[in-house]
Amino acid sequence: MKKLLIDNWRPMGIYRFTLLFGVVLTLLLSFPNPTFGIPLEEIVAKVQGVYQRTKDFKAEFIQESTLKSLNKTQVARGKIYFKNPGKLRWDYYHPTKQEIVTDGKTLWMHISQDKQVMISELSKVYRSNTSTFFLSGMGNLKRDFDIQLVQPTLNNEEKGYLLKLVPKEPQSNLNELFLLVDRVTFQVAETYFYDFYGNIIRIRFKNPVINRGLSDSIFVFTIPKGVDVIEPPQMPQN
Repeated sequence: MKKLLIDNWRPMGIYRFTLLFGVVLTLLLSFPNPTFGIPLEEIVAKVQGVYQRTKDFKAEFIQESTLKSLNKTQVARGKIYFKNPGKLRWDYYHPTKQEIVTDGKTLWMHISQDKQVMISELSKVYRSNTSTFFLSGMGNLKRDFDIQLVQPTLNNEEKGYLLKLVPKEPQSNLNELFLLVDRVTFQVAETYFYDFYGNIIRIRFKNPVINRGLSDSIFVFTIPKGVDVIEPPQMPQN
């Protein structure tokens, strides 16, 4: 097994971060009925109920990753697939083709242009209780996060309720997580989150499809011919 090429694989740190909290977000994309003027406790309860009823999910996404130290933003596009418990696939189509796939046990991370795939045990990538709970379908928003209803701060958020989530168990790559909930449909149309260095990842979802019976084969990655298997780096403790 070859060593990790750090320069080529540096973006994967961001994508691992996205993988974990993407699970939380993709499960919260639909509320049962539009409701107006309800308190935060009821909003959270509705979100939790949808999370528990979601069996599978797919959508298109646009991801903006801003590195504070470089004052640089990269825009990526693709599709996301989720199946409970613990199966997840991110297919990036732009600016480069990348695939992040897990069947709940193994994690594959592949960048086509580098002809490399990194294979890890999912349990070694995410060691915190928060990540384990949500990947297994046992996440609880009130138990795992401190939640506030806050004033919108970024463009196009005047149309929604903005929820701020702070993990009760410290996460190595997450400081704050925000969900923008549409005031009419009560769908989570957008999310963004900050790490401890002030970097921001912002994701907008399009055309979500929920509980349509996704095949398990979507969440198994077949290594293409001529692709090197790369040794994963040492993961943080949470």
